[in-house]
Amino acid sequence: MISIDQGKPVLFVLLDLSVTFDKVDHLHFFSSLKYILSLSDKVLGWFQSYLEQRSQRVSINDIISLSGVPQGSILGPLVFTMYTHVLGINAQRYGTNYQLYADNTQLYR
Repeated sequence: MISIDQGKPVLFVLLDLSVTFDKVDHLHFFSSLKYILSLSDKVLGWFQSYLEQRSQRVSINDIISLSGVPQGSILGPLVFTMYTHVLGINAQRYGTNYQLYADNTQLYR
């Protein structure tokens, strides 16, 4: 990196997104789809139906999980791509460079 060669400090963060599907917060994700990717209400409704209207839920101490994406699903790779795309948009918004490769992300300034 040029900054390192010049003796400037560099902040470098590595993210492993391999369990992203288990941690996706639906409300935050839908908000991102609507306001950052500008999806129409109809398309947003399709994704809400796909992610929320599932019979599989995790409940611990009467708290029901509303996160995660169905594993091995047809739309799983598309949802993952949209999720990481929003991460890139937010990184750029704050002047942070990023690189994505499969389920690994590098953020650096």
